[in-house]
Amino acid sequence: MSNQLPHLSTPRLLLRVLKPHQAERLCELANGPNIAENTASMPSPYTLQTAQEFIEGMQEKFRATGLLSLGMHRRDDDGLIGVVSLRINTAHGYGHLGGWVAASERNQGFAAEAASALMAYGFEALGLHRVGSQCFSRNKESARVMENIGLCYEGCLRGAFLKNGVHEDMLVFATLRADWEARV
Repeated sequence: MSNQLPHLSTPRLLLRVLKPHQAERLCELANGPNIAENTASMPSPYTLQTAQEFIEGMQEKFRATGLLSLGMHRRDDDGLIGVVSLRINTAHGYGHLGGWVAASERNQGFAAEAASALMAYGFEALGLHRVGSQCFSRNKESARVMENIGLCYEGCLRGAFLKNGVHEDMLVFATLRADWEARV
């Protein structure tokens, strides 16, 4: 596995490392509606310092822990619209997808487009055996994205995640390389 974060492109998006000058925009987007409440570990409020530390640490987290995070940028105007990630477990050949899209950019297929590109990268460039994700059972939009990119529903982990003092059910989705190859 390369030590450098990749630069990926899709028909409408550029997925690449964030630059320090994007910290204010990242902070603004991350504080938007339904971002922190639908993600496992995003702090709320999301401060400018948090954004700066996230951007500064992207490359090192990839090298040290296998967390591949990329900013989602629109091709037409290079605007930052979200973040997509793949947490890589090389010992098990597994990648866990995550991410979020700004409220103003939702329901346009950007999350599925970015996640599909990162999943393809995981299977093709990293040789992963399995890619999966999870979402809170109340987050129907994320569940729909996972199904749209070819992840299969595997079950519900009841009360598996404590979020804001409430035990939440988590829906689990995944696909194996062979299943993904049969679709492409």
